[in-house]
Parts: sequence; structure tokens; C-alpha cells
Amino acid sequence: MANIMVTKRCNLRCSYCFANEFVGKSTEDISLSSFMKAIDFSLTNSDEGIGIIGGEPTVHKQFKQMLQLIIEDNRIKRCTLFTNGILIDEYVKELTHPKFSLLINCNAPNDIGANQFEKTVKNIDLFAEEYYMRDRITLGINMYKPNFEYQYLLELLKHHQFKYVRTSLSVPNTEQLRRQSALDYFYEMKPYVLNFYHDALDVGIIPFYDCNAIPKCIFQENELEMLRRKLIATGNDDRNLLSDFVTCEPVIDILPDLSVIRCFALSEYEKAKISDFNTIFEAKAYFNNCFDTLCYQICTDIRCKDCYERLTMKCSGGCYAFKANKVIECRNIIDDINTRN
Repeated sequence: MANIMVTKRCNLRCSYCFANEFVGKSTEDISLSSFMKAIDFSLTNSDEGIGIIGGEPTVHKQFKQMLQLIIEDNRIKRCTLFTNGILIDEYVKELTHPKFSLLINCNAPNDIGANQFEKTVKNIDLFAEEYYMRDRITLGINMYKPNFEYQYLLELLKHHQFKYVRTSLSVPNTEQLRRQSALDYFYEMKPYVLNFYHDALDVGIIPFYDCNAIPKCIFQENELEMLRRKLIATGNDDRNLLSDFVTCEPVIDILPDLSVIRCFALSEYEKAKISDFNTIFEAKAYFNNCFDTLCYQICTDIRCKDCYERLTMKCSGGCYAFKANKVIECRNIIDDINTRN
């Protein structure tokens, strides 16, 4: 499923923003004609789903028309809206259509302010309770600093009886963060992540990873076993919390100007145009060739050098952005060799 970035504008300014190359630095919106071209490209491999991202998609002045286009397009069977939830009440009629699901990133009140947080909470209540969309709503959290807040989120999850919570460790979105050791970063975050996961599992809520999953080597076996026991006790299926694979693959995000990127974390390193490809599959193959084939050859950390999980492509060592500069160096060497040949 490809994602269409409908605007680079946002009504929040999150320090951890994955899209910080664009958000807050441009007011560019996608046009309706470009939006339809992006949809056409997204569906080239018989995929029946799309994602809508920003910025914050709901600030686009023609967002209602976009939702209506999705509803009327028989090729699209499902659409996920990635949103902070602050303005979704303005689109109740459209978003309650069976095609739509909501992935709401729930920021802490201390991060976004009490008023904005209260608006998000009211809108979650509105869609989950009054419009019976509980099964089509996923709440998420970006774990972007040690000792991050999460009790507010657990209260929301319990109140609405959600079974899962989407989690993501913030990606290294600045040059300074990319220079740090990925493994040291994971070790620093581990105790706080474990506290959150245990507290969630204790009330029957199963965390799952989106981006930047923690490599299994960071955990002790007894720590994994404790998570495993609590997960089994919930009676629900594990999505990927205890998966043997900690890997990454191209997402494919389409920007307002119809550029295409592998993902936000690597957006500044490589861009193409949707017109360069015939299908989404070709775009994924292109970015696989640009990054993924090299990322398993290049260690995140010297401690990963002889790791069996890396050598068998079961662990990517965290977000590729941690080693993006090394990948570019390697690509330059390969280009030089090819030029000399």
C-alpha cells in the first residue's frame, strides 16, 4: 500500500517528526489532478488500498473533495488516514464510510497543549462511540525520548477497549542523530520501552511496531520471555512484537509534486518521479536497489559485523537512516567502479 502525501503543512510542530525535511518548511498542497494521478499509480499492482499522509492531511482545503473521490472510486477498497485527530470531526460524513480506517498518532498533552489534546480525545470518542468505528481505529505513539509519557494513552486505550497500540521509536531525523550508535540508542531507550510494553500488556493491550523496531539482541532472553507470557495471557494474537524478523522494506510515499520516496527517513537521500516507473512494484524495486541491498551489507554498529541475524537478513539493525551516510559512500564507490569499467 502506497501513501499519498496530500500536504506538507501541519497544525503541530513535533520535534520527532519523520517528515521534518518537508513539514513546517513548505506550504505545498497536492492538487486534485495530481491526487488522482497518485491514486492511479498507487493501484498499478492490483493493490486495493492507499494511505493518506501529511503533514496533517486534514488541513488541506480540498480534503473533503479528496475523501469523496476515494469513496466514489470503485478500485479503492480501503484507505488508511494517518492523522493527529484534531480536525477529523470536520469530516465525519466522509470518514465514517466503510472504506476508511484511522491511524491516530496520540501526542502527550504536555507536548501539544491541553486544548489540542482534549480535541483529539473528543474526536476519538466521537468516532469510536457515536459512529461505532472502534474496530477501524488504531491509536499510536512515537517513543521519541527516554522516560516518555504514556499513561494518557493507556487510559484512552482502556476506555475504548482497544486491543492493540501502534508504537514507533523515533527515526534519526537529523544529521546529529544519524551519527550516534544505533545500538547505544536502543539500549538507552529499552528500559522505558519495556515499562510501557509491560504496562500495556498488563491491561490486555498488545503493542506492535511500525518503524524502527528494536533488534532482538538488545533484550535479554528473560525479558523476551516475560513479554511472551504476558502477550499469551491477553488471549490475542501477536502482530510483530516478538517476531524473529526485525527488518524494513520500502513503503513508497508519493509527495505533492508526484515525486516518490522510499520513506521519510531516507527522503533527502533519494527521490524519483512516479513517471519514472510503470508500477509501484518497479518503484519498490528501484529503492530496494538504492538502499536495501546495501543496508544488510553495511553494519549499523561494529558489534553487528558477525551477527547471524544480519548475515541472514533477519535483522536490519534498526532504521536505515542510522547508516544512510555509509550507504551513500558505498554507492559512490560502486558508481566510480562502473564508470571506470
